[in-house]
Amino acid sequence: MNKTKVKITSDHAGHEGKIELAKRLQEEGYEVELFGSKNSVESISYAEVGAEFAKEVKKDLNNDNTKFVAFCGSGIGISMALNRFKNIRCARVTNEEEARLSKAHNNSNILCMGGRLLDPSQVQNMFHTWENTEFEGGRHIARINRLDEIGQDE
Repeated sequence: MNKTKVKITSDHAGHEGKIELAKRLQEEGYEVELFGSKNSVESISYAEVGAEFAKEVKKDLNNDNTKFVAFCGSGIGISMALNRFKNIRCARVTNEEEARLSKAHNNSNILCMGGRLLDPSQVQNMFHTWENTEFEGGRHIARINRLDEIGQDE
């Protein structure tokens, strides 16, 4: 059985959220790979981080054993950057129900959160809710297909 890999990125404002989630997931046995910020002090643009992470996501987009998470201070900026790219459906969420619905109805492939807005337990719970939710398909498929047709390639 393959081990689940989680790739996590952030700008400087989401750095602490990224590090804390990575630590918790590693303790649970996940393989974690970090991208973006090196620390919470040196400013790094969420736009640049998002564009670079989009390239990384596209490498493993069809791998069910790889999950993707992004942070910035609010989650808004980096989600806007990521959603500019074809086949990326990045959901900025603030609670477990939004995490569940983002996968069930929108088949989100990147979970995005605000590192300055959420505590580590909330982040961990939202990740697990999102990861364990199945896409419902059905009436949602046509919308997802349309989303995947639009956006820039790189």
